[in-house]
Amino acid sequence: MNIGKSEVTDSLIDDIMEEVKARMDRMQEETCGCSRTGKVLVLGALEPAEENILRSFAEIQTLQEAGTYDFIVAAQVSMGLLAYTALGIPGQPEAQCILEALLSGRKVYILEKGLEYRRYRESSYKALYQKYQEYEEEIRRFGGEIVSGVQEAAELAVRVWKKDCAPADDSTAFDLTGLKLLGESDLGKMRGTGYRTVLIGRKTIITPLAKDYISNHNLTVRRQQ
Repeated sequence: MNIGKSEVTDSLIDDIMEEVKARMDRMQEETCGCSRTGKVLVLGALEPAEENILRSFAEIQTLQEAGTYDFIVAAQVSMGLLAYTALGIPGQPEAQCILEALLSGRKVYILEKGLEYRRYRESSYKALYQKYQEYEEEIRRFGGEIVSGVQEAAELAVRVWKKDCAPADDSTAFDLTGLKLLGESDLGKMRGTGYRTVLIGRKTIITPLAKDYISNHNLTVRRQQ
């Protein structure tokens, strides 16, 4: 009996989806017994397989039906949307949603493949391309995450929920007690870990840039007792 190519592909996709769902279920079971179904606002179009990954643990909302949501996945980010967001200007409905989410401390995950400006890497004038790279970095500074795909965004979201469910002790803080001077680059190591609290030494000095980073990313700092 011959099996068509499409049937093999569909079967492979089903197997991958089952593995992803099982992995997400395991992660949710580890969230201190805190099982929850989140709500995600999706900006732009996702592929069917990507939608299935999100639906395995969250309720999907679109811009037209946006209500209360836990985090945002930006599947498509035009050059205009990137610029508006980086400059803090709610000039598009999508930019307003992203800025409101970041201001309220909610996570925003941007898919790398959805960044429109990157398509022009080979043809663009260097200075112009670098300007959009700066916009991308600015969004990171605001607390946005640039992720490789929906699965990474989903795993990061579940880790954030895990930290929210955990008790507030030193084990739930990102340990930087070994530093005498806390800089912005040190705090950047927290990116993607899900931690919202950093633990530092009693005499650790915090640089001005680190203070800005802490404020921009709504982080909590605790000093070692």
